[in-house]
Amino acid sequence: MPSSETMLAAVGVVVREHGEQGWLVGGSVRDREFGRFSPDIDIVVTGDAEAVARRTAQLLDVPWFTLSEEHRAYRVVGEVAHVDIAAVRGGSILSDLAERDFTVNAMAIPVGGSELIDPFGGLGDLRARRLRAVSSRIFDDDPLRLMRAARFATQFGLEPDGGSLRTIRAHADLLWRAAPERIANELFLTLAGRQARSATVCWDAMGLLPRLFPEVAARGEPSPAALSRLAELTFVGGRASPLFPVAEELLRERLHEPVDGAVDRRTALQFAGLLWGLDPAEACQVGRRLKLSNALLSLLETSARMSRWKHAGLSCAPGSGFKMADGTLAGPRDPADRAAVLFLWDASPWEPEVIILAASAGPIDRDDAGSLELDELPFEDTLAPGIMVARRLMALWATREVEGVPHLPFDGDDLMRELKLEPGPLLGQALRGAKLAWEAGEVATAEEALKAARAAVGQA
Repeated sequence: MPSSETMLAAVGVVVREHGEQGWLVGGSVRDREFGRFSPDIDIVVTGDAEAVARRTAQLLDVPWFTLSEEHRAYRVVGEVAHVDIAAVRGGSILSDLAERDFTVNAMAIPVGGSELIDPFGGLGDLRARRLRAVSSRIFDDDPLRLMRAARFATQFGLEPDGGSLRTIRAHADLLWRAAPERIANELFLTLAGRQARSATVCWDAMGLLPRLFPEVAARGEPSPAALSRLAELTFVGGRASPLFPVAEELLRERLHEPVDGAVDRRTALQFAGLLWGLDPAEACQVGRRLKLSNALLSLLETSARMSRWKHAGLSCAPGSGFKMADGTLAGPRDPADRAAVLFLWDASPWEPEVIILAASAGPIDRDDAGSLELDELPFEDTLAPGIMVARRLMALWATREVEGVPHLPFDGDDLMRELKLEPGPLLGQALRGAKLAWEAGEVATAEEALKAARAAVGQA
C-alpha cells in the first residue's frame, strides 16, 4: 500500500496534469516542522478538488470518498496513510490560511516544492512553543476551536499567548454552539494523548472546565483534587501490568479493546476518572449532553455509582480510594471475601475498570509500592491508597474470568422444593444468599449452601 510520501507525490502528478496549484497545509506542515510523522496529509488545491481526488485514487489504486460537499473536501484512503484534498478557500492560499485557527496551523508548502508560506509567523510561534490565534474572530466562526486550543496546547506543549488566552476565556460561553458530537470527539482526542492532567489544567485555565462539566464544578471540589486523581489514573491505567501482575495478560487484552468501537478503553477510563464521585444521574447527564454511546454511558453510570459503594467489609469513599470498614486506609490485608464478591457483582460488567478507578481515587501512599521499581514511575511518590486491596480484587476478577464463576449445586426449582417457596422476590433473596455464600467460599457443600439460603429468608 502507498506510503504518505507516495500519496503526496501522486497528488503532485495530478495537480500538474490538471494545470492547477496545490499546497500542503495545516497539521501536515506543523507536524513536519515538529519532526513528527503523521499519516494524515492535508492538501488544498485550486480548481476541481473532486477531480483531483478521483484521479489521485485512480493512480494509487485506492478508494476515495467525499468528506464534505459544503467544503468540497475529499479523502483518498491508503492502508497506512490518507490524503484529504479540499478546494482552496477564498480563491488564494493566503486567503485560505487567513481563515485557519492558530498560526501554527496557518502555514503552507507548495506541492512538489519546499518554500514555506507563513504569513502569520506560525513557524516562530511553533519554535517558541506559543499558541496564538490567527484572528480574534476564529471562535465566533467555529466555537469548537476552543476545544482544539486545549488539545494543541496539551499535545504539543504550546502555551497560549496572553491575548489568545483572554480571547478564549471571553468566548468560553460559545462552546455549546458546537455540535455535542464534535465536542466529545475533541475531548476524547485530547484525553487520548495520555496527558489528562495537562488537558484538565488547560480546560481550567481557559475557562472551559465549568462549561464542559458544570456538575463537577457544582460539587465544590477544588480543581487540584480532580487533576491529581486524573494524574494518578493516567499512571494506573497506563501501567496495569506491574500494578496487577496476576491479571497482566487479561488486562493487556482488555485495555486494548475499544469501549464502543470509537473510544479506546484507557481514554474512557480517564474520562470516567474526571467524573468519579458524581451522583450516577449527574454522570449520565454529562454523557447524554455529549451524546455518548450506550456503552460509555454504562461505564459512567457504573463508575459513578461504585464511587459511592459501601459494604461492611469494604468501601470506595470519594477522594480516598479503597477503605476498610473501620475507616482506615486499606493495607496489605484482604478485604472480606463477601465484600469482594459483592463488589464484583455490583461493578459488572466494568469490574476491572472500576477497580482501577477506585485504586486511583485518593491520596498517594508510597508504602504501597510493592514490587514496583519506583525509578520507573512517571512522577514522584505515585501509588494510590488501597492498592493491595485493588490487587486482590483484580486477582479475584481474573480468576473468575479464567476459571468461571462457581455455580451453585442446585437451582431455583430445587430451592422452591426444599424451602417450600413460590416464585417471587423471596425466592430471589434465597438464591442470592446461597450464591453469595458459595462464591465467597463460606460454604463448600450443597447442604451448607441450602442453610445459607434458609438464613437469607429467615428460615434458619
